[in-house]
Amino acid sequence: MAICLAPNVRSLPYVNSWFAHPFLISPLTFGLYTQHAHLPMLDSYLADPEQHRVAVSTPALRGGPFIDFDGKSSCVAQFREQTLDKCAQQLKGAEAINKVFKTLQMQAKGAGLSAIYAEFDEMVRYFLEISYDVSKQPSVRFFESLFYESSLFDQSMQSCVLERATEKPRSFVLTTPRINLAEDSVEIRAPFDDPLWNRLYGGTPNATDILDAVAPHLSDLSRDIPLLRSMLVPQAVSCPSGELPQRGVRVRYFGHACVLIQNMDTSILIDPMLSYPGETALDHFTYADLPERIDYVLLTHGHQDHVVIETLLRLRQRVDRVIVGRSGGGELQDISLKLVLNHCGFERVTELSEYESIEFPGGRILAAPFYGEHADLDIRAKLVYGVELDGRSSLFFSDSNPPAPEFYEPLRKMMPRIDCLFLGMECVGAPASWLYGPVLQKLLTRGEDQSRRLDGCNSSAALGLWDYFRPDRIFVYAMGAEPWITHITNIVYSEELVQFKEARILEAAIRARGSHAEVLFCKLQLDL
Repeated sequence: MAICLAPNVRSLPYVNSWFAHPFLISPLTFGLYTQHAHLPMLDSYLADPEQHRVAVSTPALRGGPFIDFDGKSSCVAQFREQTLDKCAQQLKGAEAINKVFKTLQMQAKGAGLSAIYAEFDEMVRYFLEISYDVSKQPSVRFFESLFYESSLFDQSMQSCVLERATEKPRSFVLTTPRINLAEDSVEIRAPFDDPLWNRLYGGTPNATDILDAVAPHLSDLSRDIPLLRSMLVPQAVSCPSGELPQRGVRVRYFGHACVLIQNMDTSILIDPMLSYPGETALDHFTYADLPERIDYVLLTHGHQDHVVIETLLRLRQRVDRVIVGRSGGGELQDISLKLVLNHCGFERVTELSEYESIEFPGGRILAAPFYGEHADLDIRAKLVYGVELDGRSSLFFSDSNPPAPEFYEPLRKMMPRIDCLFLGMECVGAPASWLYGPVLQKLLTRGEDQSRRLDGCNSSAALGLWDYFRPDRIFVYAMGAEPWITHITNIVYSEELVQFKEARILEAAIRARGSHAEVLFCKLQLDL
């Protein structure tokens, strides 16, 4: 029997000791996040550590730009100095990118642009093209793939920390670096695209093979090898296909926006974000409830709670193909998810544009526009998905918030009958700067920032979508409240929260009309 990492061992990915997400993996944006987010938070902490300690324990401030660290300030100061040294090249690249935009704002007034290229730093000069749009506004297009081939992409900063899952809540990870390694944790300093991870997660004939492969990536063999050995177990068999209905489709909800649709021949997993055994006493599905082979992984958009590197790396050896939205090509706010995943070791990544589809025996995957929720920025690597399997049809709107249901008229024509509609209703949403601040080249006023939010539908908009599509069932999901997702979303479940009040209004209104509506939490299994 093969040996692999125990199901209850988390594998936490980091880039320069910050929890990994797409904007930190892409070399186009990593330096900007270091310059405009990470270093300012470190400086703020060092200026007043007590303010940060109070803020992280204040519910109303949870998820803000505060570092959750109760150790010595000198450790933070040392980490800051290490960052300046280790990321010197990336910080220089960030300055070069900032200068491109400043130069265009000052000099590109409608006349020819060719002379302006000489103003740019050679670090980025040959990796971009500048132009005007039809309204005479200057713009820049970066050739993002070239950044992965440059000195700005340093995979030595990538690592994973292994630790056993417990019911203790995880701290909010997006604003706190991993400065110290816990006594019972092991750090493996290997790039995310290293085949090593497939062996660790997918299994290998014996423990010695894994330990020998991992050894070059450990800091202290005498400490780390015994710890790692204790985390290895015989590989279990996942979700036998015989459990599936012989005819029809099974739907499983794993929490947040993660849904599995499968029949006897095909398995499709949307926005994988999974829990581990031992994280909660609540009844829920875990990695062990997934099929051995996942034919398609669909990623709706690049936010950290939908493209979850922690989960994706663990599933990589099971996944045949990943589907993502086609980015606009070279804009800071709209990085290529395909490039990110390619450099995380996923070889088969397919980009789709709106109203393109993939067909396979017994079904198809249809891509549709994903409106709103991205702070009114031009972001194209985002999709609503329609999934048809064995004659059953489901829509996954994720956090899409269209101006009106009629914007989806082409989708309704292409999928006139819907069995299940999954819709996010996190209708409060963070302001634009919470996620996109580090890449913005003009500061937003507070009013602008607060009006441009990462929000989903409220009850009125959701009811309009239900009335437009008339699905047999509507499920409210992607609310970020399951206990194993709060370290990313910072939402703690409460019926007093505005978004849950709105979801309950929708649920009650649709049930009053005699149809099925349900706000999902933790787990669902449905045979169609």
